[in-house]
Amino acid sequence: MTSPFQEGDPGSKICIIGEAPSHTEMRIGKPFVGPAGHVLDQCMHAAGMIRRECYLTNVFEEPVTKDKLGGKIWDSAGDLVWTNKGGFTADGEKHLDSLLVRLARSKANVFVPLGNTALSALTPHAQIMKWRGSILSSPVIGKKVVATIHPAASLRGQYIWRYIITADLRRVIKERNSSNLNLPQRTLRINPSFEEVISYLKECLQPCNVVAEQKDVALDIEIFRHQVSCLGFAIAPDDAMCIPLVGEDSKARWSIDQEMEIWQLTAQILNDPSIRIINQNLSFDISVLLQQNSIITQGELGDTMVAQHLLYPDFPKGLDFIASIHTREPYWKDDGGKMWKKMDGDYHTFWRYNAKDACVAMEAWYALEAELHEREYWHSYQETIKLVDPLVYMMIRGFGVNLEALAKTKKEVEGKIAEKEAELLEVAERPFNPTSPKQCMEYFYVTKGIKPYVSRKTGKPTTDDKAMARIVRRFNLPEARLVQEIRALKKLHGTYLSADVDGDHRMRCSYNIRGTTTGRLSSSQTIFGTGMNMQNIHPEFKSFLVADDD
Repeated sequence: MTSPFQEGDPGSKICIIGEAPSHTEMRIGKPFVGPAGHVLDQCMHAAGMIRRECYLTNVFEEPVTKDKLGGKIWDSAGDLVWTNKGGFTADGEKHLDSLLVRLARSKANVFVPLGNTALSALTPHAQIMKWRGSILSSPVIGKKVVATIHPAASLRGQYIWRYIITADLRRVIKERNSSNLNLPQRTLRINPSFEEVISYLKECLQPCNVVAEQKDVALDIEIFRHQVSCLGFAIAPDDAMCIPLVGEDSKARWSIDQEMEIWQLTAQILNDPSIRIINQNLSFDISVLLQQNSIITQGELGDTMVAQHLLYPDFPKGLDFIASIHTREPYWKDDGGKMWKKMDGDYHTFWRYNAKDACVAMEAWYALEAELHEREYWHSYQETIKLVDPLVYMMIRGFGVNLEALAKTKKEVEGKIAEKEAELLEVAERPFNPTSPKQCMEYFYVTKGIKPYVSRKTGKPTTDDKAMARIVRRFNLPEARLVQEIRALKKLHGTYLSADVDGDHRMRCSYNIRGTTTGRLSSSQTIFGTGMNMQNIHPEFKSFLVADDD
């Protein structure tokens, strides 16, 4: 069974679903034989998958047209058939129906959608970068689904995605012999009584039954209004409890004495040097608990983010990506991950999310820890994790700021901005916003008739600082010089002079222990919206930092 949009035996254990045949595939009469098909073949070979043992098909039977961002698709008749926000349109349903007829004949145990369109055809989801690698059940065909990135996406400057596709296909191979999901079964204790909370925390403190074996506890905190809203503890990858500190009425969950006892036991766990604490980006949790609750962490640290970045510096290092590679937990980050910004969702879902984070982090840590030892990265990990203590100290200590001098300079810079904007208004042929790339392009490339400068990174016209500098050198336009000056002054004003300091008049930042691909530190605002990147300070701002007396 071979045509431009399908190939192979529908009785195969694996069914791969692309988007649409290209014109090359229409001419040859076989799917996945163009550039994207060659990438798919390479990834299948690297994963140990044999193409002839798969049934390959496409959502659409003929080539389609897409907009530049890939958010809309039109069929050969010119009808809009799919959008990334609404899924299949009424005109697109006929194509979907044809696909489902083909899939109904398939005996595959696992179906592999490639990209957003195919994913949305089989599941309620359309964001492939979130759901790729997850083991899902399709409500449309009632079968198991493991989606991955469409190989064509790796042809557009994302070569690294080929390794992710390969990893996902390896998962498909493991899943092909059964149609059952067999997802991780976890005991997530939410909405516990006070007695259950105390019992669980005391269990975290119990030494291991095995002599000389270190006790592991995973900890995850969620923040709301600058305070911890719930604590997630896990004593095993399949056993966690979320301890809410804020109830469903957005008020304190416990009495003062009860909450004090909870915090005292939490402090005992973190103070115990024989208990290893596991989580994603532990420097954040440790700094918050020290700054807000005066709790010092003394045990060893198992940080999944640091381990992932040491092993795979070019890959994403978020827990969702780590879990998609090292665990069988489907994507869960949309379940309640945004409630820390505004507590207006379902609390029980949010608490499950917190407890699951702790479980998944522990499971992923064990996989990463084994690989650190296997690849002899363990020493590098230990040396990297030693930075946590000094970085936490720096985050909490912060710097003194001369607020009076800062306010004075800020006012002076505002005056300079007003002067330069007035000067620009006077010399320009017409008014335009110097901080708007669109308006700058219209002014310099249309009104002034200058040939557009193209960015080497994007390949598109740009009016960035380099373009403005070239226009100044070549055409000596005062407007371009003023645009540069206004932008520089506004960056100084908005990024540095307007940065919020904390209530004690000190400037702080949040350090990322593995902030760049090369492994160096990075820094940014704190989670509370104060401070700034303290590694790249404007020279004029440095004069406002005040050294402590000691």
